[in-house]
Amino acid sequence: MKVTVVGTGYVGLVSGTCFAEMGNTVTCVDIDEKKIERMKAGEVPIYEPGLEELFKKNIEENRLTFTTKLKDGIKDAEVIFLALPTPPAEDGSADLKYILGVAEDLGKKLDHYAVIVNKSTVPVGTADKVKSAVLENSKIEFDVVSNPEFLKEGFAVADFMNPDRIVIGTKRARARDVMLRLYEPLTSKGSEMFLMDEKSAEMTKYA
Repeated sequence: MKVTVVGTGYVGLVSGTCFAEMGNTVTCVDIDEKKIERMKAGEVPIYEPGLEELFKKNIEENRLTFTTKLKDGIKDAEVIFLALPTPPAEDGSADLKYILGVAEDLGKKLDHYAVIVNKSTVPVGTADKVKSAVLENSKIEFDVVSNPEFLKEGFAVADFMNPDRIVIGTKRARARDVMLRLYEPLTSKGSEMFLMDEKSAEMTKYA
């Protein structure tokens, strides 16, 4: 499958690399040009056991690429992950400006059906906000899914490749089928998947 990961922080880079290791063609998108150039050269910007080996392997096998251009990154993508920072706002709530900013941009650039997936830690109701932000600039059909991460630092690669649970939040059959296909390499090995609606998946992360 063609997968795009927007944001190359801890969650985004581990997710993108592991999806590539699962056999997908992955493009990671980030606005930091220097960081993208470093990664194109094979340099991993974070330390996580087991990550560098998979990172370099999948670059060499042309399954993992990097760009600063969102439009190029989402070309033909079936799944677009949002792995962006949600820093605390002044009132302590999660600041969604990065996620909603990219969602608005996706509305302008998306030219085919895709599943947009919230991978970041976000408040309950964020999927609805992302959908609204995309719709401001788009008439293309798309779906928004909540797929929270449960990665532990130092064990992130192992957690991703052998998860004890995969949480998928969507009420849409088409989006559910895309996500089932994406995670089939893991569920076929025994990882358990929990299907629910978007708000329940968002709540599961906090719970």
